[in-house]
Amino acid sequence: MLTKVLMQGVEQSPTPKEGDLYKEVTIFGKTFRLLYGYYESFERESPFNDPIPIYPDFIKEPHYTAEGIPIATEMQNVCEFYNGKNDEDSSCSDCSFFQKYEELFGLCNCPQNKRCCKERADVKNE
Repeated sequence: MLTKVLMQGVEQSPTPKEGDLYKEVTIFGKTFRLLYGYYESFERESPFNDPIPIYPDFIKEPHYTAEGIPIATEMQNVCEFYNGKNDEDSSCSDCSFFQKYEELFGLCNCPQNKRCCKERADVKNE
């Protein structure tokens, strides 16, 4: 009864469903739609896990700024040029090259990962 009285006039947000829009974020001239979902299939199968915002996988599908700097997320897996404390839970946010921006987005300022350097390395490997 007390809860009902206290909650009068308070809008309760429903639990998001998989595929619902969390938000759109525009950074570095690019817009990313963040939808609710699951990163792993086992998360979907648990009755205790609600969908969470899913961020782009910039390892599988890289995006760059106009200057060729890679866009990254804080929780992204580290690359071969990672510069930080080494433990098995390390992510891009732990790297000295990571520069945080809006939400969980940031830039990878590692000179080895800049688009122009990657393209030169690809040409050398052909």
